[in-house]
Amino acid sequence: MTASRTRPERLWHRPFRRSDRRCAAPDGQATRLLALTGPVRVARSHPPSPSLPERPAGPAPEAPSRLSLPDGTELLLRAAGPADKAAALAMHGRCSPASLRLRYHGPVRDADRHLDHLLDARHGRSLAVESPDGRILALGHLMWDDGEAELAVLVEDAWQRHGLGPALLRRLAAMAGAAGIGTVYAVTHAANTGLIAAMRRLEVPLDFDAEGGTLVITATLGAGYPAAHTRHPGR
Repeated sequence: MTASRTRPERLWHRPFRRSDRRCAAPDGQATRLLALTGPVRVARSHPPSPSLPERPAGPAPEAPSRLSLPDGTELLLRAAGPADKAAALAMHGRCSPASLRLRYHGPVRDADRHLDHLLDARHGRSLAVESPDGRILALGHLMWDDGEAELAVLVEDAWQRHGLGPALLRRLAAMAGAAGIGTVYAVTHAANTGLIAAMRRLEVPLDFDAEGGTLVITATLGAGYPAAHTRHPGR
């Protein structure tokens, strides 16, 4: 890890990685993001993270758990893998182009290839939220990246604003902490207020880096994060 943060790039053909390109910010100036509410500190430089394996073994696969929504709907939150590719592709087909653009930072030309990478346990861990009839309603990914990990979530449009995204992010962050990773980040469009709000609900220190229309949200996990934030997956 170098001390400088990544300049986010628009990579349409494969998932973003902070380690793809590392360079110093052009001017070291703080920026205020108008799309966010409240004071925001945009950090342009950080000390290096402790040296960790690029692809840690990670925690054991997550045990399935119930996700109870305020209206009484019971969903299943479980580990996802290559066997879920067909259901994941079907979920992508139910997502609007706008939702897919926010998730993948641009047009999705090859969701099939994205999912081959994302659902491969060599690159990280994946979780799915499943309906009682077996449909995947949301996917979350924790992707190893040079001692850090990237968080990414996609919730199909009809199930947005039901708490699925925050539940996935909390569980993924806890998995990162259990794997010994202290820094996780999410890459999105600066106008994606839903993801910004969900990251705030992790209740850990956040840094915001803006470059053009792209926003990198970095979360620093506390030592007790897994124990403190896995008790109520449906909260």
